[in-house]
Amino acid sequence: MTYPLDKLCLQVFKFDRRVRYAGVLDDTGRIIAGGMRKGISSLEPASEDLRLMANLTIQIGTDKTWDQYFGRIQYTFVKREKVNMLIFGVGNNLMLITTQPDVDLEQIAQLRDTVITIYSTGMIPEKVK
Repeated sequence: MTYPLDKLCLQVFKFDRRVRYAGVLDDTGRIIAGGMRKGISSLEPASEDLRLMANLTIQIGTDKTWDQYFGRIQYTFVKREKVNMLIFGVGNNLMLITTQPDVDLEQIAQLRDTVITIYSTGMIPEKVK
């Protein structure tokens, strides 16, 4: 049994106050759980949301063609001036997490490991409770 996706997104927000967005996308790029942290404004206009999610889904899908040579993608991390983006699989879906740019790569790796643990075991580490 896997952890409920809406609750999983709430646990991501508990991990660090600098998490801006935690959402789960299906294979078409549709948001099926989560969203922006309350009180935080999106950096892109709402009119671009669908295009952004579709772009991410297409990119990950295209990258799967390389799996036979390099193995499966464990995660994708993009560091931009204004935001960090972390994308990885949870079951058959994609998890998209954005953070403030001051979150470092080690913290991002801990966040991903925490999410995978919660999703697969249902156990919430002490740091997140």
